[in-house]
This record gives sequence, structure tokens and C-alpha cells, in this order.
Amino acid sequence: MNAHQVLATVAVNDFAASSAWYARLFGRAPDYRPNACCAEWQIAKRTKIQVLPRNAAAATTAHADSASVGIIVDNLDEVLLGLHGRQIDATPQAATHFVRFAPVSDPDGNMVTFVESVAG
Repeated sequence: MNAHQVLATVAVNDFAASSAWYARLFGRAPDYRPNACCAEWQIAKRTKIQVLPRNAAAATTAHADSASVGIIVDNLDEVLLGLHGRQIDATPQAATHFVRFAPVSDPDGNMVTFVESVAG
């Protein structure tokens, strides 16, 4: 299978509070607002993160209880510095000698993990 785009949907209880948190996480307002109950951030050329109220997400996804999103980055320390400046704390961890990662949770407990390859 060759995918042309990735869209990760995150179900949240408080759409306004979670949209504000994701705006802080990404350092900007949503790139798209298709309707009053949807906010989308284009985080890579063909990758979007979509935030929907839990009741709307349940109608469109099989598992709307929580989400886990992995975002591969080139420089984890740079990402962490930006997150810290936006009052989001994340602690880097080493998964192996080749990967570092830093997980953060949104207000609903959905996990967003930034991952950096450190293979030389």
C-alpha cells in the first residue's frame, strides 16, 4: 500500500480547550477550519492532525476513546525548546541507541509523541 496523505484524528471532550492546547503545541492557529467543530493542522507536506469533539469523532471512527499520534522530527531538542516556550513540558527519553522520543498528553489524555532518529 502506498498512501498519499496521512490524517490523524484526535477525539476530545472540550473542543475549545483542546483546540487551544493543540494551537500551543504546534505554535499556531489551525490551518483549516472545515466547520465549527473541526480544526486541522498541516504538520508536513501530506500529513494533517485533526481535532474533533468526541461525539463527532465517534460517528466517523471505530475507536474514538483516545488517540496516539507519533510525529517524526529532525531535531527533538529544538522541538522541546519550542514546546517549553509555549508552556508544554516534555521530557526526552531514549527508546534505543537509535531513537529518542518525548511524549506529551493533551487535556483528554491523547498521546502526542515526538520521535527523533539518532542513528549515525
